Amino acid sequence: MPSFSHSKLTTFQQCPQKYKFHYIDEIPPPVRSIELHLGTSVHTALERLYGSARQGQVASRDEFLAFFQQAWDEGYSPHLRIVRSRTTAKTYMELGREMLMNYHWRFHPFTQSATLELEEKFLFPLSEQHEMRGIIDRLAKAADGTLEIHDYKTSRRLPTSDQVSSDVQLALYEIAIRHRWPETDGISLIWHYLAFDKDIQIKKTAQQLETVKRNTLGMIQRIEAEKAFPTNVTPLCDWCEYKEICPAMIKK
Repeated sequence: MPSFSHSKLTTFQQCPQKYKFHYIDEIPPPVRSIELHLGTSVHTALERLYGSARQGQVASRDEFLAFFQQAWDEGYSPHLRIVRSRTTAKTYMELGREMLMNYHWRFHPFTQSATLELEEKFLFPLSEQHEMRGIIDRLAKAADGTLEIHDYKTSRRLPTSDQVSSDVQLALYEIAIRHRWPETDGISLIWHYLAFDKDIQIKKTAQQLETVKRNTLGMIQRIEAEKAFPTNVTPLCDWCEYKEICPAMIKK
């Protein structure tokens, strides 16, 4: 049974050619971006932070930053792509430290909700012919019994509440949780925009979740019917891992 993920669907929406490179031709990305490295390092630090908290060990700010530094050093390469002018790897490393220091100051001692799962993979049937998969950054339970799906963003762009409301990523995660635990009542979707020290929290209705499911199936059908996989040339091409081998970029 074919399986899809939010990132897989988003890749097709951004650029069918990139989708073909990654998911059909299975070409490993020739380069890795500094933004991806930053995001991975931050997520690793947060996973260790809440993993320790579950064991009753509340990490200090310095210990939390050490988690980040270790992840940064282990994944760092001088060949990481840096697109933004007047920025260096150190710029991004310091940004990561600032994000996490602010997070630690605001949420310490991390008892706002009880962590149930960290970086948990899921797989559920979206239809009789398709499966959805993904990874939830953190699943937690609030004091009132509400489940919380937390997602950590390191983007330098802060979306509006309306833009977040139209995002389907965490809605798909909620559908996965409700498939696993059908008796679940309330679920909150929480985006943490770490670069802005800001959270956006919403709840979806059953009708909204059904719309997300229907639209996602429509997107999958569009992907399965695609034959040409054209390149979608946008300013984001400078950040694309496949820029060096993309026909549209080589012609420039």
